[in-house]
Amino acid sequence: MTFNVRGWLAEMTAKISECFGERLIFIGFQGSFKRGEATSASDIDLVVILDELNIDDLVHYREIVRSMPYSEKACGFISGKKEIQNWSKSDLFQFYYETEALYGDINDLITPPEKEDIKRAVKASSETLFHAACHSFVFDENQRESLTALYKMTFFILQAEFYLKNEHYVPSKRELLTFLSGLDAEILQTCINNDFVKENILVLYDKLISWCSVRI
Repeated sequence: MTFNVRGWLAEMTAKISECFGERLIFIGFQGSFKRGEATSASDIDLVVILDELNIDDLVHYREIVRSMPYSEKACGFISGKKEIQNWSKSDLFQFYYETEALYGDINDLITPPEKEDIKRAVKASSETLFHAACHSFVFDENQRESLTALYKMTFFILQAEFYLKNEHYVPSKRELLTFLSGLDAEILQTCINNDFVKENILVLYDKLISWCSVRI
């Protein structure tokens, strides 16, 4: 049976709304299902924002998740209004542009990140990925599995860079690939292919580490 993500989201939204009532500020939908890139292993990424968040709220939310069919697919972000409004603007680029509102309006919570915020996000993400790739190469036993996660991060960096240059948010990997060339295109194509079985491990790490290095 084909998984009906929209039906699942409608049921989940109704349960969250019933549980939290007027305290509920926002519910959003993100991730590979939203982008139309989901696989059988993909999670359903939800954003839930309450007026404030405490441990009892997390207990109730956990119960809602566990009551759902395919509960193992549920993932995402939950916070109070204060936390998301005080969140580092450099960490909100994808959050702002990626999130589809299921309840409420994201513009009532945060304003669009500015270019300097996005530049900081690209640099910080490149630094994180550089460290993760070097650490993985030296210490990881299953490097091919690690490369799947590492190359996945490149999409978000390229997406932000493209927005900086063109002020256009491209939501999917395959659409973004049509705008890229050279090493950027090679990196994203590797991310999309997600098949590292036959690839040269040393070359993949070298390419990724060098790609990150020029952004630091």
